[in-house]
Amino acid sequence: MQSATIWLTENCNLKCRYCYEGQEKGKRKFAISDIATLISFIDREILESAESAEKKDKVIISFHGGEPLLEFQLMKYIISELDNVAAKRNISIVYEVTTNGNVNESEFLEYIRNRGDFRISVSLDGKKEINDIYRVTKCGRSSFDRAFLFAKQLLEMDKHPRIRMTLTPQMVEYLYENIVFFVKEGFEMIVTVPDFFDKKWERKHLIKMEEQLHKIFEYCEDLPIMKPQISLLDRTSYLKRVGRCSGGINEIYIGCDGLLYPCTYTINNMKYCIGDIWTGIDKKKQEELLTLYAQNNEECAGCGLDSACICTRCKFLNEAITGNCVTSVPIICGFMNTLYRFFKDANTNSKK
Repeated sequence: MQSATIWLTENCNLKCRYCYEGQEKGKRKFAISDIATLISFIDREILESAESAEKKDKVIISFHGGEPLLEFQLMKYIISELDNVAAKRNISIVYEVTTNGNVNESEFLEYIRNRGDFRISVSLDGKKEINDIYRVTKCGRSSFDRAFLFAKQLLEMDKHPRIRMTLTPQMVEYLYENIVFFVKEGFEMIVTVPDFFDKKWERKHLIKMEEQLHKIFEYCEDLPIMKPQISLLDRTSYLKRVGRCSGGINEIYIGCDGLLYPCTYTINNMKYCIGDIWTGIDKKKQEELLTLYAQNNEECAGCGLDSACICTRCKFLNEAITGNCVTSVPIICGFMNTLYRFFKDANTNSKK
């Protein structure tokens, strides 16, 4: 086991209209009384194996929600305990946080000021008028100003924040405009995540996306010095052989109640619960996961992109959208083919 994602809370201070977790969030949070057990579990299942590994890779601990910074004090407590056990084993931990940047920003900035072990993603979908189409507070107000200021402060502190953009059909025509906006503001890493749960995707959106990608590529090629990391321009991220999923094998997801799951899409789905922090991982259920991961999507047979496709690897995303782990998602097939055509035309790999 190499990484763990901890659900600090199910609650969120925003009400994003596309949220795959639903509009009405739960109120549960990780119990302080369970933290000692959580630390013991991570020490036993992750840090111990990292210590004995021939090559000591960094362990990654991520915090999730809801909005994780709603439980900032809880996060600090967990990190303090993990720092202690990691130091005893001479193991390095990298902490990852994805936040909407609208709660406890100043306290968090002060906390990480002298720490170099954080990877921070700020959820912003583009310029203010575009971001606020979907990302609003529970009162329906803009979330942009606070999040953007927070991201800029991280940039000024040399914390190299990632901008995490959700891409919906409605936003495709603004893709170039939004990415250029963030690049001009000095952000070096922009990760775009298509909302495959949106049922409004059509072929016209993929055609528009391909046009936008060429514009982004040409813009970045003409930059004199800084070459930002744009996820949609990274050929190796989308067209390399992905292999089978490692959820529940090399990485674990820990719910607010201490139950263990293989994937973010399976949280609170007891069908895929594979143990808990008290008794550990159920090895039999781990073996069942491996059997599931080995299954092929019949309709993908003969496709030249099957070894690289999201649908081939992510069985739980397939199920969340289609109801079947081995049924491919049509929009993902279209998305992958669009990227293939773009990379073939732009030849971004050789340009690098």
